[in-house]
Amino acid sequence: MKNLNLKTYLLYAIYIVRTHPAILLFLAIVGLLNGFAVFFPQSGFADLISSFSIISAIFITPVLYGIYYEIIENRYSSITTIFRTYVGGYLLVLFCMYIPIILTTAVLMSTTQAVGNTASVMLTILMFSMVFIYVIPAYFISGKIWDSIIYGVRFFFLNIAASAPVLLMALLSELLVLLSHFKLSALREFSPVLFVILDFSLYMTASIIDFLLFIMLIYVLNGQKDIQKRHPSSQKDITES
Repeated sequence: MKNLNLKTYLLYAIYIVRTHPAILLFLAIVGLLNGFAVFFPQSGFADLISSFSIISAIFITPVLYGIYYEIIENRYSSITTIFRTYVGGYLLVLFCMYIPIILTTAVLMSTTQAVGNTASVMLTILMFSMVFIYVIPAYFISGKIWDSIIYGVRFFFLNIAASAPVLLMALLSELLVLLSHFKLSALREFSPVLFVILDFSLYMTASIIDFLLFIMLIYVLNGQKDIQKRHPSSQKDITES
């Protein structure tokens, strides 16, 4: 079984996250704003926060990934440069990744009863999330869309046993998000304050695990000789496949 040095890379990841608290502070502000929307039901403010949450999930996540990746690579570009370099390709990678998820989900929903649809969708998303665990880090390293998907999936299956710890971390992160979305809704009216506290705690915990996982996998893939790395000064890689 191949040794991926996950323990060492986890320590590196903890150090990077701990020594750059401004990223988590920004994330905490986003999480609190989203949670406080519960105190303004059926209002324009709640709709604004909801829209901001969707936008942040789409655009802020790859920017934060890009910041952490450039920290690892000892490159400190502006936010504008990071956005231009990584976000477009990141969204295209997600789109390509979700095609099989959508198709599989559609098949499952057409063959199962309505009560089983939600469970089928969640299990499908979790399954593909595990398979695609190396794809996003591979994209940030290579800048190649299709190549990163093929490489990430292949690397996963070739190292599935050695990847067990990171798979558990990814599963924990996904389960925390699902818990926040599906199990805390009853608290919105019963105890809004408790809802905000628990929702924020789950959000931050899942986000930190996700960042640690991303950093670890960047180190793992950086140690592979067969992955092609993007040129540090190139701004055109995001459109390549």
